Amino acid sequence: MSSDETPTRRLMRMDPSPPAVPNRFREALLHVADEALDEAVSATIGQWLYDHRGQLTRGGDEAGDVRFNYEVLNIEKHAPDIVRPLRRKLLELASDADVLDKVCVPAFDLRNIEMHATLYHHGAHFGWHDDAVAADGRTIIETRRLAFCYYMHSEPKMFNGGALEFLDGTIVTPKNNRLVLFHPVQQHRVLAVECWSSHVLHGRWAIVGWLHGDAPAGYRERLPAMRGELG
Repeated sequence: MSSDETPTRRLMRMDPSPPAVPNRFREALLHVADEALDEAVSATIGQWLYDHRGQLTRGGDEAGDVRFNYEVLNIEKHAPDIVRPLRRKLLELASDADVLDKVCVPAFDLRNIEMHATLYHHGAHFGWHDDAVAADGRTIIETRRLAFCYYMHSEPKMFNGGALEFLDGTIVTPKNNRLVLFHPVQQHRVLAVECWSSHVLHGRWAIVGWLHGDAPAGYRERLPAMRGELG
């Protein structure tokens, strides 16, 4: 069976008669680009985040059971020049037919790119979820075509954990200057971080977000089947 014929890919491509595939049997659909940006650019972004660490606010549910982290929302509005190289890289990858095929996302006309800066320090985590809905877990955001995570951290690395995990067991380890793109309608989580230093600089920093565009015909109607059920 070729990769184009797997049940997961047929489901995400919204074939006329997609198979029913429980989430626990789905393959991870992602693309990893290491050394995504010039080192100087990555360092500039990291320095801006550190200098503006006072803008970090606590994210997640009140008790921190599902999600506990810190974030600066809409970083592109705060520092458009700083993140412009990342934006260009995302546009490049979103225009690459091979990348889109790998993550099983049809070509789309870009509306906008949404970026948020996040810090996962000691004990921070994010439980199983997908990115088809907003943080309230109910509101559908059908314009999210591609999800991404751009990792940054100080060297030497001062933490363990913080990996991005998918339900098939695929693990993406945080690595400085690593960019990950994945299909937003698939369950994933961020494993808990163990930080060896209390200094804010030594946590797992990342810029996360979505590339937005018009959804394919029938997307909203098929979304429940595409999201599946945890189990």
